[in-house]
Amino acid sequence: MYTSESVQEHILYDKIYQYLWVKSETSNPPSVLIPDTVILIRSMPIYWYFTDKETGEVKKKMRKNVTKENIRETWLNQVGRSGVVGYLLHFIENLDLNYPPDKLKISGQIQIVYFDEKGFDNFMNSNLELPFGILQRYVEAADDKNSQIQAFWSKSVTLFTKRVTKKSYLNKSMNIYERLCTFEGPEYLSEATQVKDFQSQRISEQIEKMINHLDAISFGKLNISQGTFYFKVDKQARCWFLFCGSLKFDDDKHYKNYPKDLYTQSQIQIPKSVDGIMSVYSQRPLQLNKESKCIKCGNIDKENNFIEIPYHYILDQNEDNLPADQWPSEIKKEAKTVKVAGANASTQAFLNTITQVPLVFQKIHEKLNYTNFDQFQKQDGFLHKTLQVCLDCYIVLVAHQEKAQKDCVINKINHNIRIRKSSGVFTNAKQLKQQLKQDLKEQQKKVSQVKTTESNGSKQIQKIRPIQKYINMRLQSLSPSQKYSIEIPSTADYLSFKTKSSNYDSNVKLRNLYNQSLQAKLNA
Repeated sequence: MYTSESVQEHILYDKIYQYLWVKSETSNPPSVLIPDTVILIRSMPIYWYFTDKETGEVKKKMRKNVTKENIRETWLNQVGRSGVVGYLLHFIENLDLNYPPDKLKISGQIQIVYFDEKGFDNFMNSNLELPFGILQRYVEAADDKNSQIQAFWSKSVTLFTKRVTKKSYLNKSMNIYERLCTFEGPEYLSEATQVKDFQSQRISEQIEKMINHLDAISFGKLNISQGTFYFKVDKQARCWFLFCGSLKFDDDKHYKNYPKDLYTQSQIQIPKSVDGIMSVYSQRPLQLNKESKCIKCGNIDKENNFIEIPYHYILDQNEDNLPADQWPSEIKKEAKTVKVAGANASTQAFLNTITQVPLVFQKIHEKLNYTNFDQFQKQDGFLHKTLQVCLDCYIVLVAHQEKAQKDCVINKINHNIRIRKSSGVFTNAKQLKQQLKQDLKEQQKKVSQVKTTESNGSKQIQKIRPIQKYINMRLQSLSPSQKYSIEIPSTADYLSFKTKSSNYDSNVKLRNLYNQSLQAKLNA
Protein backbone atom coordinates (compact mmCIF):
# COMPACT_ATOMS: atom_id res chain seq x y z
CA MET A 1 0.00 0.00 0.00
CA TYR A 2 1.04 3.58 -0.54
CA THR A 3 -0.07 6.73 1.24
CA SER A 4 -1.20 9.99 -0.28
CA GLU A 5 1.88 11.72 1.11
CA SER A 6 4.29 9.33 -0.61
CA VAL A 7 2.42 9.61 -3.91
CA GLN A 8 2.40 13.38 -3.50
CA GLU A 9 6.19 13.48 -3.20
CA HIS A 10 6.64 11.41 -6.34
CA ILE A 11 4.13 13.44 -8.35
CA LEU A 12 5.16 16.90 -7.18
CA TYR A 13 8.25 17.11 -5.00
CA ASP A 14 7.56 20.14 -2.79
CA LYS A 15 10.44 19.37 -0.39
CA ILE A 16 12.96 20.40 -3.03
CA TYR A 17 12.58 24.07 -1.99
CA GLN A 18 13.17 23.23 1.65
CA TYR A 19 16.30 21.24 0.79
CA LEU A 20 17.64 24.04 -1.42
CA TRP A 21 17.21 26.45 1.49
CA VAL A 22 19.05 24.20 3.98
CA LYS A 23 22.77 24.97 4.15
CA SER A 24 25.35 22.23 3.93
CA GLU A 25 28.25 21.94 6.36
CA THR A 26 30.67 20.85 3.68
CA SER A 27 29.76 23.03 0.69
CA ASN A 28 28.20 26.34 -0.24
CA PRO A 29 24.49 26.39 -1.17
CA PRO A 30 23.82 26.27 -4.90
CA SER A 31 22.94 29.45 -6.77
CA VAL A 32 19.49 28.60 -8.16
CA LEU A 33 16.93 31.07 -9.44
CA ILE A 34 13.38 30.27 -8.31
CA PRO A 35 10.31 32.52 -8.52
CA ASP A 36 8.38 33.37 -5.37
CA THR A 37 6.98 30.03 -4.20
CA VAL A 38 4.46 29.49 -1.40
CA ILE A 39 3.65 26.08 0.09
CA LEU A 40 -0.04 25.77 1.00
CA ILE A 41 -1.37 23.29 3.54
CA ARG A 42 -5.13 23.28 4.04
CA SER A 43 -5.25 26.43 1.92
CA MET A 44 -3.07 28.29 4.42
CA PRO A 45 0.38 29.63 3.40
CA ILE A 46 3.04 27.90 5.49
CA TYR A 47 6.37 28.56 3.72
CA TRP A 48 7.42 31.31 1.33
CA TYR A 49 10.63 30.69 -0.66
CA PHE A 50 12.43 33.12 -2.96
CA THR A 51 15.88 33.82 -4.41
CA ASP A 52 18.05 36.53 -2.91
CA LYS A 53 19.00 39.03 -5.62
CA GLU A 54 22.44 39.73 -4.10
CA THR A 55 23.70 36.25 -3.25
CA GLY A 56 21.52 34.15 -5.59
CA GLU A 57 20.72 31.73 -2.75
CA VAL A 58 17.29 30.36 -1.90
CA LYS A 59 15.78 32.16 1.08
CA LYS A 60 12.69 31.67 3.22
CA LYS A 61 10.60 34.46 4.68
CA MET A 62 9.87 34.66 8.38
CA ARG A 63 6.70 32.96 9.54
CA LYS A 64 5.02 36.19 10.63
CA ASN A 65 5.35 37.60 7.11
CA VAL A 66 3.81 34.57 5.43
CA THR A 67 0.22 35.79 5.25
CA LYS A 68 -2.35 35.95 2.48
CA GLU A 69 -2.45 39.73 2.73
CA ASN A 70 1.31 40.10 2.18
CA ILE A 71 1.31 37.59 -0.67
CA ARG A 72 -1.59 39.28 -2.41
CA GLU A 73 -0.16 42.78 -2.02
CA THR A 74 3.37 41.81 -3.12
CA TRP A 75 2.41 39.69 -6.11
CA LEU A 76 -0.24 42.07 -7.47
CA ASN A 77 2.35 44.87 -7.50
CA GLN A 78 4.69 42.75 -9.66
CA VAL A 79 2.27 41.80 -12.46
CA GLY A 80 3.82 42.09 -15.92
CA ARG A 81 2.36 42.96 -19.30
CA SER A 82 0.68 39.57 -19.60
CA GLY A 83 -1.64 40.29 -16.68
CA VAL A 84 -0.85 36.83 -15.23
CA VAL A 85 -0.11 36.77 -11.50
CA GLY A 86 0.78 33.13 -10.92
CA TYR A 87 -0.42 29.54 -10.94
CA LEU A 88 -1.38 26.82 -8.49
CA LEU A 89 0.16 23.35 -8.61
CA HIS A 90 -1.63 20.48 -6.88
CA PHE A 91 -2.35 16.77 -7.36
CA ILE A 92 -6.14 16.59 -6.90
CA GLU A 93 -7.85 15.22 -10.02
CA ASN A 94 -11.42 16.42 -9.41
CA LEU A 95 -10.61 19.79 -7.84
CA ASP A 96 -12.71 22.72 -9.05
CA LEU A 97 -12.06 26.07 -7.42
CA ASN A 98 -15.57 27.33 -8.23
CA TYR A 99 -17.38 24.18 -7.04
CA PRO A 100 -15.09 22.16 -4.72
CA PRO A 101 -16.08 18.49 -4.39
CA ASP A 102 -16.89 16.77 -1.11
CA LYS A 103 -14.36 13.98 -1.65
CA LEU A 104 -10.95 14.63 -3.19
CA LYS A 105 -9.33 12.13 -5.53
CA ILE A 106 -5.56 11.86 -5.82
CA SER A 107 -4.27 12.04 -9.38
CA GLY A 108 -1.15 10.66 -11.00
CA GLN A 109 -0.58 13.98 -12.75
CA ILE A 110 0.39 17.49 -11.76
CA GLN A 111 -2.66 19.74 -11.99
CA ILE A 112 -2.09 23.42 -12.79
CA VAL A 113 -4.45 26.40 -12.46
CA TYR A 114 -3.49 29.82 -13.84
CA PHE A 115 -4.56 33.09 -12.21
CA ASP A 116 -5.01 36.56 -13.59
CA GLU A 117 -5.44 39.48 -11.19
CA LYS A 118 -9.14 38.84 -10.62
CA GLY A 119 -8.78 35.08 -10.31
CA PHE A 120 -5.84 35.39 -7.92
CA ASP A 121 -7.73 37.80 -5.68
CA ASN A 122 -10.75 35.49 -5.62
CA PHE A 123 -8.58 32.49 -4.76
CA MET A 124 -6.85 34.28 -1.89
CA ASN A 125 -10.21 35.40 -0.47
CA SER A 126 -11.95 32.04 -0.89
CA ASN A 127 -12.63 29.52 1.87
CA LEU A 128 -11.49 26.55 -0.21
CA GLU A 129 -9.88 23.81 1.91
CA LEU A 130 -7.07 22.59 -0.31
CA PRO A 131 -5.05 19.88 1.46
CA PHE A 132 -1.83 20.72 -0.38
CA GLY A 133 -0.64 23.03 -3.12
CA ILE A 134 2.27 25.06 -4.47
CA LEU A 135 1.49 28.65 -5.36
CA GLN A 136 4.14 30.14 -7.66
CA ARG A 137 4.51 33.58 -9.21
CA TYR A 138 4.48 33.72 -13.00
CA VAL A 139 7.70 34.55 -14.88
CA GLU A 140 7.26 36.01 -18.36
CA ALA A 141 9.18 34.28 -21.13
CA ALA A 142 11.79 35.88 -23.39
CA ASP A 143 9.44 36.31 -26.36
CA ASP A 144 5.82 37.43 -26.42
CA LYS A 145 4.83 33.74 -26.38
CA ASN A 146 4.98 31.58 -23.28
CA SER A 147 7.56 28.79 -23.28
CA GLN A 148 8.78 26.10 -20.93
CA ILE A 149 11.63 23.58 -20.92
CA GLN A 150 11.18 20.07 -19.61
CA ALA A 151 14.32 18.18 -18.59
CA PHE A 152 14.05 14.45 -18.01
CA TRP A 153 17.15 13.77 -15.92
CA SER A 154 18.80 10.51 -14.98
CA LYS A 155 22.31 9.59 -13.94
CA SER A 156 23.15 8.44 -17.43
CA VAL A 157 21.39 10.91 -19.74
CA THR A 158 19.33 14.11 -19.76
CA LEU A 159 16.61 14.73 -22.36
CA PHE A 160 15.34 18.24 -23.11
CA THR A 161 12.00 19.27 -24.58
CA LYS A 162 10.83 22.82 -25.16
CA ARG A 163 7.33 23.91 -26.08
CA VAL A 164 6.17 27.39 -27.15
CA THR A 165 2.56 28.53 -27.28
CA LYS A 166 1.03 29.49 -30.63
CA LYS A 167 -0.81 32.46 -29.14
CA SER A 168 0.79 35.51 -27.57
CA TYR A 169 0.39 35.90 -23.83
CA LEU A 170 -0.01 39.67 -24.36
CA ASN A 171 -3.45 39.23 -25.97
CA LYS A 172 -5.60 39.56 -22.85
CA SER A 173 -8.84 39.11 -24.81
CA MET A 174 -8.05 35.41 -25.21
CA ASN A 175 -8.47 32.79 -22.53
CA ILE A 176 -5.57 32.54 -20.11
CA TYR A 177 -5.07 28.81 -20.78
CA GLU A 178 -4.96 29.34 -24.51
CA ARG A 179 -2.18 31.90 -24.01
CA LEU A 180 -0.06 29.96 -21.50
CA CYS A 181 -0.54 26.19 -21.94
CA THR A 182 2.59 24.31 -23.02
CA PHE A 183 3.11 20.78 -21.63
CA GLU A 184 -0.10 20.85 -19.60
CA GLY A 185 -2.49 21.63 -22.48
CA PRO A 186 -3.47 19.95 -25.76
CA GLU A 187 -0.68 19.66 -28.30
CA TYR A 188 -2.34 22.00 -30.80
CA LEU A 189 -2.05 24.92 -28.35
CA SER A 190 1.75 24.81 -28.48
CA GLU A 191 4.56 23.49 -30.63
CA ALA A 192 7.86 21.79 -29.87
CA THR A 193 11.07 23.71 -30.60
CA GLN A 194 14.75 23.02 -30.23
CA VAL A 195 16.56 23.89 -27.02
CA LYS A 196 19.65 25.97 -27.58
CA ASP A 197 22.99 24.49 -26.58
CA PHE A 198 23.88 27.09 -23.97
CA GLN A 199 20.44 26.72 -22.38
CA SER A 200 20.67 22.94 -22.16
CA GLN A 201 24.18 23.18 -20.74
CA ARG A 202 23.12 25.71 -18.12
CA ILE A 203 20.09 23.62 -17.11
CA SER A 204 22.22 20.47 -16.80
CA GLU A 205 24.62 22.33 -14.51
CA GLN A 206 21.78 23.55 -12.29
CA ILE A 207 20.30 20.07 -11.98
CA GLU A 208 23.70 18.63 -11.05
CA LYS A 209 24.14 21.33 -8.40
CA MET A 210 20.74 20.57 -6.88
CA ILE A 211 21.30 16.80 -6.87
CA ASN A 212 24.73 17.17 -5.26
CA HIS A 213 23.35 19.58 -2.67
CA LEU A 214 20.56 17.17 -1.72
CA ASP A 215 23.09 14.38 -1.40
CA ALA A 216 25.31 16.55 0.80
CA ILE A 217 22.67 17.74 3.28
CA SER A 218 21.18 14.23 3.65
CA PHE A 219 24.57 12.50 3.93
CA GLY A 220 23.76 10.25 0.98
CA LYS A 221 20.21 9.30 2.01
CA LEU A 222 18.47 11.36 -0.70
CA ASN A 223 19.93 9.49 -3.64
CA ILE A 224 17.75 10.54 -6.60
CA SER A 225 18.06 8.28 -9.65
CA GLN A 226 15.78 10.13 -12.06
CA GLY A 227 13.20 12.92 -12.22
CA THR A 228 11.49 15.52 -14.38
CA PHE A 229 12.49 19.18 -13.92
CA TYR A 230 10.81 22.26 -15.44
CA PHE A 231 12.63 25.50 -16.31
CA LYS A 232 11.94 28.82 -18.01
CA VAL A 233 14.20 31.41 -19.67
CA ASP A 234 13.19 35.07 -19.22
CA LYS A 235 13.97 38.20 -21.24
CA GLN A 236 17.34 38.65 -19.50
CA ALA A 237 18.32 35.10 -20.57
CA ARG A 238 18.15 33.96 -16.95
CA CYS A 239 17.19 30.34 -16.33
CA TRP A 240 14.53 29.87 -13.63
CA PHE A 241 13.88 26.54 -11.90
CA LEU A 242 10.11 26.13 -11.48
CA PHE A 243 9.28 22.71 -10.02
CA CYS A 244 10.03 19.01 -10.34
CA GLY A 245 8.22 15.70 -10.01
CA SER A 246 8.16 12.02 -10.91
CA LEU A 247 11.24 11.43 -8.77
CA LYS A 248 12.73 8.01 -8.17
CA PHE A 249 15.20 7.16 -5.42
CA ASP A 250 17.75 4.37 -5.40
CA ASP A 251 16.73 3.13 -1.96
CA ASP A 252 12.98 3.56 -2.51
CA LYS A 253 11.45 0.19 -1.70
CA HIS A 254 7.84 1.21 -2.20
CA TYR A 255 7.73 2.84 -5.63
CA LYS A 256 7.17 -0.54 -7.28
CA ASN A 257 3.74 -0.66 -5.60
CA TYR A 258 2.69 2.73 -6.99
CA PRO A 259 0.17 2.97 -9.83
CA LYS A 260 1.65 1.82 -13.12
CA ASP A 261 0.60 5.00 -14.90
CA LEU A 262 2.39 7.21 -12.38
CA TYR A 263 5.44 7.52 -14.64
CA THR A 264 4.05 6.60 -18.06
CA GLN A 265 1.32 9.20 -18.62
CA SER A 266 1.67 12.92 -19.16
CA GLN A 267 2.89 14.38 -15.90
CA ILE A 268 1.06 17.71 -16.02
CA GLN A 269 -2.39 18.82 -17.17
CA ILE A 270 -4.96 21.61 -16.93
CA PRO A 271 -8.30 21.27 -15.08
CA LYS A 272 -11.07 19.27 -16.70
CA SER A 273 -13.32 22.31 -16.41
CA VAL A 274 -11.31 23.95 -19.23
CA ASP A 275 -12.41 23.03 -22.73
CA GLY A 276 -9.50 21.80 -24.88
CA ILE A 277 -10.15 23.86 -27.99
CA MET A 278 -8.30 26.63 -29.82
CA SER A 279 -9.62 29.92 -31.17
CA VAL A 280 -9.36 30.38 -34.92
CA TYR A 281 -9.72 34.17 -34.90
CA SER A 282 -7.84 36.25 -32.36
CA GLN A 283 -10.43 39.02 -32.58
CA ARG A 284 -13.21 36.61 -31.61
CA PRO A 285 -11.64 34.20 -29.08
CA LEU A 286 -13.56 31.23 -27.76
CA GLN A 287 -14.68 30.71 -24.21
CA LEU A 288 -12.77 27.82 -22.64
CA ASN A 289 -13.59 27.98 -18.93
CA LYS A 290 -16.55 25.94 -17.73
CA GLU A 291 -17.52 28.10 -14.79
CA SER A 292 -21.32 27.59 -14.65
CA LYS A 293 -22.95 24.74 -12.77
CA CYS A 294 -26.31 23.33 -13.77
CA ILE A 295 -28.71 23.68 -10.88
CA LYS A 296 -30.56 20.51 -11.89
CA CYS A 297 -27.90 17.90 -12.66
CA GLY A 298 -24.80 19.58 -11.17
CA ASN A 299 -22.68 19.31 -14.32
CA ILE A 300 -20.27 22.16 -15.04
CA ASP A 301 -20.33 23.76 -18.46
CA LYS A 302 -19.68 27.01 -20.27
CA GLU A 303 -22.10 29.85 -19.64
CA ASN A 304 -23.21 30.14 -23.26
CA ASN A 305 -24.32 26.48 -23.26
CA PHE A 306 -27.17 27.14 -20.81
CA ILE A 307 -30.79 27.58 -21.95
CA GLU A 308 -33.75 29.12 -20.13
CA ILE A 309 -36.82 27.00 -19.37
CA PRO A 310 -40.03 27.77 -17.42
CA TYR A 311 -40.61 26.36 -13.96
CA HIS A 312 -43.46 24.12 -15.09
CA TYR A 313 -40.99 22.04 -17.15
CA ILE A 314 -39.45 20.92 -13.85
CA LEU A 315 -42.83 20.39 -12.19
CA ASP A 316 -44.23 18.39 -15.10
CA GLN A 317 -41.36 15.93 -15.03
CA ASN A 318 -42.04 13.07 -12.67
CA GLU A 319 -38.93 12.41 -10.61
CA ASP A 320 -38.54 10.02 -7.75
CA ASN A 321 -37.33 11.57 -4.53
CA LEU A 322 -33.64 11.06 -3.93
CA PRO A 323 -32.59 9.11 -0.85
CA ALA A 324 -31.21 11.14 2.01
CA ASP A 325 -27.60 10.05 1.48
CA GLN A 326 -27.68 11.49 -2.06
CA TRP A 327 -29.01 14.91 -1.10
CA PRO A 328 -26.79 17.90 -1.90
CA SER A 329 -24.72 19.23 0.98
CA GLU A 330 -26.63 22.53 1.09
CA ILE A 331 -29.91 20.64 1.50
CA LYS A 332 -28.49 18.34 4.16
CA LYS A 333 -27.53 21.32 6.27
CA GLU A 334 -31.12 22.55 6.30
CA ALA A 335 -32.56 19.11 7.05
CA LYS A 336 -33.25 17.94 10.59
CA THR A 337 -31.94 14.72 12.12
CA VAL A 338 -34.56 12.65 13.95
CA LYS A 339 -34.81 9.13 15.31
CA VAL A 340 -36.76 6.60 13.31
CA ALA A 341 -39.63 5.02 15.23
CA GLY A 342 -39.05 1.37 16.06
CA ALA A 343 -35.33 1.52 15.22
CA ASN A 344 -32.24 1.36 17.36
CA ALA A 345 -31.12 4.42 19.26
CA SER A 346 -28.10 4.79 16.99
CA THR A 347 -30.20 4.64 13.84
CA GLN A 348 -31.02 8.08 12.56
CA ALA A 349 -32.39 9.46 9.34
CA PHE A 350 -32.69 12.83 7.70
CA LEU A 351 -36.12 14.40 7.77
CA ASN A 352 -36.32 17.27 5.38
CA THR A 353 -38.91 19.86 6.38
CA ILE A 354 -39.65 20.52 2.70
CA THR A 355 -39.29 17.06 1.18
CA GLN A 356 -42.21 17.57 -1.17
CA VAL A 357 -40.56 20.58 -2.77
CA PRO A 358 -38.25 19.61 -5.69
CA LEU A 359 -34.55 19.98 -4.96
CA VAL A 360 -34.17 22.49 -7.78
CA PHE A 361 -36.58 24.91 -6.12
CA GLN A 362 -35.00 24.27 -2.73
CA LYS A 363 -31.71 25.53 -4.13
CA ILE A 364 -33.26 28.59 -5.81
CA HIS A 365 -35.69 29.57 -3.04
CA GLU A 366 -34.16 28.62 0.29
CA LYS A 367 -37.11 29.89 2.36
CA LEU A 368 -39.73 28.08 0.29
CA ASN A 369 -41.75 25.59 2.35
CA TYR A 370 -44.43 23.12 1.36
CA THR A 371 -47.40 25.36 2.17
CA ASN A 372 -46.05 28.24 0.10
CA PHE A 373 -45.00 25.91 -2.68
CA ASP A 374 -48.48 24.36 -2.82
CA GLN A 375 -49.93 27.83 -3.40
CA PHE A 376 -47.29 29.02 -5.85
CA GLN A 377 -47.44 26.00 -8.15
CA LYS A 378 -51.08 26.86 -8.95
CA GLN A 379 -50.23 30.39 -10.10
CA ASP A 380 -49.34 31.14 -13.71
CA GLY A 381 -46.76 33.72 -12.68
CA PHE A 382 -44.77 31.10 -10.77
CA LEU A 383 -45.15 28.41 -13.43
CA HIS A 384 -43.79 30.68 -16.16
CA LYS A 385 -40.77 31.98 -14.23
CA THR A 386 -37.56 30.87 -15.91
CA LEU A 387 -34.27 29.30 -14.86
CA GLN A 388 -31.21 28.19 -16.80
CA VAL A 389 -30.21 24.55 -17.24
CA CYS A 390 -27.49 22.84 -19.24
CA LEU A 391 -28.05 21.50 -22.74
CA ASP A 392 -28.38 17.87 -21.59
CA CYS A 393 -31.12 18.71 -19.08
CA TYR A 394 -32.86 20.90 -21.65
CA ILE A 395 -33.04 18.03 -24.14
CA VAL A 396 -34.48 15.69 -21.50
CA LEU A 397 -37.08 18.21 -20.32
CA VAL A 398 -38.20 19.15 -23.83
CA ALA A 399 -38.50 15.47 -24.80
CA HIS A 400 -40.66 14.92 -21.71
CA GLN A 401 -42.89 17.86 -22.70
CA GLU A 402 -43.34 16.50 -26.23
CA LYS A 403 -44.15 13.05 -24.89
CA ALA A 404 -46.69 14.52 -22.46
CA GLN A 405 -48.43 16.45 -25.23
CA LYS A 406 -48.49 13.37 -27.46
CA ASP A 407 -49.95 11.26 -24.65
CA CYS A 408 -52.61 13.92 -24.05
CA VAL A 409 -53.76 13.72 -27.68
CA ILE A 410 -53.75 9.92 -27.64
CA ASN A 411 -55.77 9.86 -24.42
CA LYS A 412 -58.43 12.12 -25.96
CA ILE A 413 -58.73 9.83 -29.00
CA ASN A 414 -58.92 6.76 -26.79
CA HIS A 415 -61.62 8.41 -24.70
CA ASN A 416 -63.77 9.07 -27.78
CA ILE A 417 -63.24 5.52 -28.96
CA ARG A 418 -64.40 4.16 -25.60
CA ILE A 419 -67.56 6.26 -25.77
CA ARG A 420 -68.42 4.96 -29.23
CA LYS A 421 -67.68 1.40 -28.20
CA SER A 422 -69.93 1.73 -25.17
CA SER A 423 -72.79 2.99 -27.39
CA GLY A 424 -72.41 -0.08 -29.62
CA VAL A 425 -71.81 1.84 -32.83
CA PHE A 426 -68.69 -0.05 -33.82
CA THR A 427 -66.27 -2.61 -32.45
CA ASN A 428 -63.32 -2.52 -34.85
CA ALA A 429 -61.36 -0.22 -37.13
CA LYS A 430 -63.48 -0.95 -40.25
CA GLN A 431 -66.68 -0.02 -38.49
CA LEU A 432 -64.99 3.13 -37.21
CA LYS A 433 -64.08 4.13 -40.79
CA GLN A 434 -67.59 3.39 -42.03
CA GLN A 435 -69.07 5.43 -39.22
CA LEU A 436 -66.77 8.32 -40.00
CA LYS A 437 -67.74 8.13 -43.71
CA GLN A 438 -71.44 8.18 -42.82
CA ASP A 439 -70.94 11.18 -40.57
CA LEU A 440 -69.11 12.93 -43.38
CA LYS A 441 -71.93 12.17 -45.86
CA GLU A 442 -74.55 13.48 -43.45
CA GLN A 443 -72.62 16.68 -42.99
CA GLN A 444 -72.32 17.09 -46.78
CA LYS A 445 -76.09 16.54 -47.19
CA LYS A 446 -76.86 19.18 -44.61
CA VAL A 447 -74.56 21.63 -46.35
CA SER A 448 -76.17 20.91 -49.75
CA GLN A 449 -79.69 21.37 -48.33
CA VAL A 450 -78.75 24.71 -46.86
CA LYS A 451 -77.30 25.79 -50.20
CA THR A 452 -80.45 24.74 -52.14
CA THR A 453 -82.77 26.61 -49.79
CA GLU A 454 -80.64 29.69 -50.08
CA SER A 455 -80.59 29.46 -53.90
CA ASN A 456 -84.40 28.95 -54.10
CA GLY A 457 -85.02 31.91 -51.87
CA SER A 458 -82.78 34.10 -53.98
CA LYS A 459 -84.57 33.00 -57.17
CA GLN A 460 -87.98 33.89 -55.73
CA ILE A 461 -86.75 37.27 -54.66
CA GLN A 462 -85.38 37.93 -58.13
CA LYS A 463 -88.76 37.08 -59.87
CA ILE A 464 -90.80 39.64 -57.86
CA ARG A 465 -90.56 42.87 -59.88
CA PRO A 466 -92.03 46.34 -59.25
CA ILE A 467 -94.93 45.85 -61.74
CA GLN A 468 -95.80 42.60 -60.02
CA LYS A 469 -95.81 44.29 -56.64
CA TYR A 470 -98.16 46.98 -58.03
CA ILE A 471 -100.55 44.40 -59.41
CA ASN A 472 -100.58 42.38 -56.22
CA MET A 473 -101.27 45.49 -54.18
CA ARG A 474 -104.24 46.50 -56.42
CA LEU A 475 -105.69 43.03 -56.42
CA GLN A 476 -105.61 42.78 -52.66
CA SER A 477 -107.54 46.08 -52.33
CA LEU A 478 -110.37 45.07 -54.74
CA SER A 479 -113.38 42.80 -54.32
CA PRO A 480 -113.68 39.59 -56.34
CA SER A 481 -116.19 41.16 -58.77
CA GLN A 482 -113.94 44.14 -59.42
CA LYS A 483 -110.82 42.12 -60.10
CA TYR A 484 -112.06 41.21 -63.59
CA SER A 485 -113.06 44.79 -64.60
CA ILE A 486 -109.87 46.62 -63.57
CA GLU A 487 -107.73 48.18 -66.25
CA ILE A 488 -104.07 47.49 -65.62
CA PRO A 489 -101.50 49.49 -67.60
CA SER A 490 -99.20 47.57 -69.80
CA THR A 491 -95.65 46.92 -68.79
CA ALA A 492 -94.33 49.26 -71.47
CA ASP A 493 -96.59 52.14 -70.39
CA TYR A 494 -95.67 51.61 -66.75
CA LEU A 495 -91.99 51.54 -67.48
CA SER A 496 -92.14 54.65 -69.69
CA PHE A 497 -92.35 56.79 -66.57
CA LYS A 498 -89.48 55.01 -64.86
CA THR A 499 -86.94 54.10 -67.49
CA LYS A 500 -84.29 56.18 -69.23
CA SER A 501 -85.74 55.43 -72.68
CA SER A 502 -88.78 57.70 -72.15
CA ASN A 503 -86.61 60.64 -71.14
CA TYR A 504 -84.37 60.06 -74.10
CA ASP A 505 -87.33 60.09 -76.59
CA SER A 506 -88.74 63.33 -75.14
CA ASN A 507 -85.40 65.02 -75.43
CA VAL A 508 -85.11 63.96 -79.07
CA LYS A 509 -88.58 65.39 -79.88
CA LEU A 510 -87.76 68.73 -78.25
CA ARG A 511 -84.47 68.94 -80.12
CA ASN A 512 -86.23 68.27 -83.45
CA LEU A 513 -88.87 70.95 -82.79
CA TYR A 514 -86.17 73.46 -81.94
CA ASN A 515 -84.29 72.68 -85.12
CA GLN A 516 -87.46 73.04 -87.22
CA SER A 517 -88.21 76.48 -85.71
CA LEU A 518 -84.71 77.65 -86.50
CA GLN A 519 -84.99 76.40 -90.08
CA ALA A 520 -88.29 78.24 -90.54
CA LYS A 521 -86.75 81.49 -89.37
CA LEU A 522 -83.87 81.06 -91.76
CA ASN A 523 -86.14 80.42 -94.73
CA ALA A 524 -88.14 83.57 -93.98
